Amino acid sequence: MHSAFLYHAIQNGMTMGIVNPEMLEIYDEIDKNLLEHVEDVLLNRREDATERLLDLAESFKGEIKTNEKAIQEWRSGSVQERLTHSLVKGIDEFIEIDVEEARVTAGKAIEVIEVNLMEGMNVVGDLFGSGKMFLPQVVKSARVMKKAVAYLLPYIESEKTGNSSSAGKVLMATVKG
Repeated sequence: MHSAFLYHAIQNGMTMGIVNPEMLEIYDEIDKNLLEHVEDVLLNRREDATERLLDLAESFKGEIKTNEKAIQEWRSGSVQERLTHSLVKGIDEFIEIDVEEARVTAGKAIEVIEVNLMEGMNVVGDLFGSGKMFLPQVVKSARVMKKAVAYLLPYIESEKTGNSSSAGKVLMATVKG
């Protein structure tokens, strides 16, 4: 309910709020039936919206996923899926294990950053850009990315050769206001 409210509030001009990122779900990952019932209440689309949501809530009793079962589900994916999931959800518990697995299969450690981790951060960027992920969640993703890069740094340093060449210049800019 909080994620749906925040999504719609931002779409309608809200610019600041205090939220707990642990309590937010990514808007696109909310069960469609649940989302419909929640939005019926939030957007006052039906006279019986509250009763319908309460009835639906009754059906969820006893269906709480155990943390271990949820971990097993996403841990069974490919290394890219696991890295992306860790970045999107802000989970750093397994990031070093997954980064090591990606490093072993990659030609160079820097490729893990350029390919695997950047693919996951692109998903984060797309979700944030579309308003389906919120700034506190992006901060959690950045912390996971930082931990992954820190793990890879010694390998990147050891792979450097004495020869150094410049790939060019980078120009960064923002728009005023």
